[in-house]
Amino acid sequence: MLTREVKQGVVRNGNVAVKRIRNSHSINETLFYREVDSLLNIKHKNVVRFLGFCASTDQIAIQIAGSKRHIYAEVRERLLCFEYISNGSLQKYVTDELRGLEWNTRYGIIRGICEGLHHLHTEKHIYHMDLKPGNILLDNDMVPKITDFGLSRLDEKSKTMS
Repeated sequence: MLTREVKQGVVRNGNVAVKRIRNSHSINETLFYREVDSLLNIKHKNVVRFLGFCASTDQIAIQIAGSKRHIYAEVRERLLCFEYISNGSLQKYVTDELRGLEWNTRYGIIRGICEGLHHLHTEKHIYHMDLKPGNILLDNDMVPKITDFGLSRLDEKSKTMS
């Protein structure tokens, strides 16, 4: 089972968001590095900025019950580091009627999402495949930032998918 958890981290220059990818069996290296490669090539005001990654593999020995023998396994951990977006996701703004946004703020969010998607589709040939309010983050100025490319794919010309 693949799990993705995101935690806030603190570095010299401020806060970052660190996404920890864990899998109880193994993490497909090809898919992980394809996601990193896509993220490294995206720079747009309406897409969350990718800062870096860490890939670690450890070996562990697990004793077989009732035996002196062991099973040797690899434990893989992958971390993705992004700019920290303080206002959370669009999800909390579209579900909570008490947090109604002014029309020009709503328009700016819609326009920003469209501009980010246009950049991804036309400039980078990337299709998000899981766009939803939870995958749109809002910064302090309510500027939308598209995130979570785990299901994204490149167009057919590239002959790659994830």
